[in-house]
Amino acid sequence: MHTRTCSGTVKIYLFFLFISLFAVSGCGLDVDFGGDGSDGNGTAADEEAIEGTIKNVPSEHEGASFVVKACVVKDGIIEENCRATKEDVSEDKEFSLTGNLDPEVELQIFKSGDEASLIGSTRIDIFPGAKIEIEDLTIEADGSINYDRTEADITFSGKVSDKNHNCTEGNGNLDGRIDVTVSSEDSGTVTITVRLDNTDIHREDDPMCEQIASGRDIVVDGKLTNESKTVKATIIEIK
Repeated sequence: MHTRTCSGTVKIYLFFLFISLFAVSGCGLDVDFGGDGSDGNGTAADEEAIEGTIKNVPSEHEGASFVVKACVVKDGIIEENCRATKEDVSEDKEFSLTGNLDPEVELQIFKSGDEASLIGSTRIDIFPGAKIEIEDLTIEADGSINYDRTEADITFSGKVSDKNHNCTEGNGNLDGRIDVTVSSEDSGTVTITVRLDNTDIHREDDPMCEQIASGRDIVVDGKLTNESKTVKATIIEIK
């Protein structure tokens, strides 16, 4: 009889303890079962995106529709199963490819209905979590694909590094260079050089360079350059 009483007392005590914890937390317990792909520590989104427009094709393919594939390249080797495919792409119509595409993809273009014959390809570096918009792709007769890299828009987020931080201010804009690190499960930590060349910042606080001090989480919207892992920033936003 005494044992049953003690057992009942313990159960009642645990019940009221749980109710107390529930009440202290507010209207309920805050439990996080997931995230949005970014932890505020320079971690990239889960997927990358490539958008583009086929502007010119060899005369024998004029008026045709195309299949565009993004095949991941690692250590110089192209993965057999391409991770993103867009079908029935016409000239002057934008295509969009989304998936886990970093650190490099081979963009492959086939004529619809004949995916055994590659008519054009090119390789593109892509940063973790980045979105790249490429305009006016030209497929040459030799199978190469040309586009103006410096006119390709790119958007990505990361953390300002404490290395090679050289920010200056002038005429309400930012100049200099900073390094930004981005982390992903597949690529580890990638360091990207961001060129500040009359760059705007979505922040009214002065001095502006302090807004992108080392350790800050930022979003970079800019253009690709002809330098490896280097972006010319147009606008920087503070996360």
